[in-house]
Amino acid sequence: MNTKALSMAVVLSLATTGVFAADQAKDSKLASYQAKALATAQQTVAAKIADDAAIPTQVSLNLPRTIDLALQNNHSVKSAQWTYEAAKAGVSQAAAAKNPSVGYEYNAKRSSVNGQNALQNGTSKSFGNQFAVTVPIYSAARDAAVEAARYTREGKGAALEAQYQTSKLQAAKDYYGLIMNRNKVDIAQQSVRDYDAHLTNVNQQYAVGIVAKSDVLASKTSLAEAQTNLVSTKNAADIAESTLNKYIGLPVATKVETADRELGYAPYNVTLEQARAYAMLHRAELVEAAMAVKQAEENVNKAKAGHLPSVDGSLSKSWGGDSWSGTGDSNSWTIGAGVTWSIWDGGATNESIKVQKANLEAAKEANLEQIDAVALQVHQAYLDMKAAEQTINSTRVAVEQGQENFRIATLRYR
Repeated sequence: MNTKALSMAVVLSLATTGVFAADQAKDSKLASYQAKALATAQQTVAAKIADDAAIPTQVSLNLPRTIDLALQNNHSVKSAQWTYEAAKAGVSQAAAAKNPSVGYEYNAKRSSVNGQNALQNGTSKSFGNQFAVTVPIYSAARDAAVEAARYTREGKGAALEAQYQTSKLQAAKDYYGLIMNRNKVDIAQQSVRDYDAHLTNVNQQYAVGIVAKSDVLASKTSLAEAQTNLVSTKNAADIAESTLNKYIGLPVATKVETADRELGYAPYNVTLEQARAYAMLHRAELVEAAMAVKQAEENVNKAKAGHLPSVDGSLSKSWGGDSWSGTGDSNSWTIGAGVTWSIWDGGATNESIKVQKANLEAAKEANLEQIDAVALQVHQAYLDMKAAEQTINSTRVAVEQGQENFRIATLRYR
């Protein structure tokens, strides 16, 4: 473990304690919550710094490795994973309501009696034990709740897959963004070198009276602007590196060496219709929206179950007496079944059905909106790709012409 980093964590915790302690509220209860929150924050920060200290200060990345780190470490991915786990447990929780339940009850009583004559006066005590088993037999509400929980689980699973897709895309963007910004630094450095060489040439010509002083000043201005641009591009590259580190779960100060040095482009041969059809089959957001509709349908069924009866079976065993253990002459068992049916609940069930039907229609509209949104995203991405292809071709010609013009202008100036 990096003892220096751990020491920094301790110092940071102590410094933070001092700052917050000086600004704590006078209210004792609020101060207590502040202290607890502060202690939790200190522990989290110290643990984070200690964990970061175990990570190398320099890493080598290619695109697959970058994506793997994003899927392993990104907090949004982990949050979506735990949300999915909670939804899975929610299915078991809902299904557990259909399982038999076993209960035990122990009671102790002591009472006094004051009658009309002395013979009736006195005290009595009794103790009892009871084991009871309740077996759900039929409940439309419970069945609908289980189905709704299952659709929720599938929806959260689709949301997790959507987060995977989003994280892959963002990791690729950050990876190539770092390369792009470093390429800009190379261009800015080349520009500074060119302007510096040009200024040297102008100064030599000014010394022998070939050019005017204004040419020297113009060359110095161009060099200064190029140097300022270089500082900006270096800062942008450092920020891009920190952004990439943060997204893939590395300390923001980690130095990244990329396997790719320059951005390239390989034509992507796909038609708009093919892209749209593939998206409709594979975009997880569409599955999530569809599961929301199915969940809303089950919520309607659950609300309608208020008009239906529920049937439960029961079995109990009881014994009691006048000793603390409850043993004695009282010993009985009971087995039976019961039907619960709400004939009229003041209209609450009818209104609940209206609410859930409205929620269902809202979910259907949200599903259609998601379909339209995906279609639009595909259309925009396809058009952007085609525009980028045309820009690449036209820019390549412009770069070649610019290089030739620069060479000719340099020779003429000399």
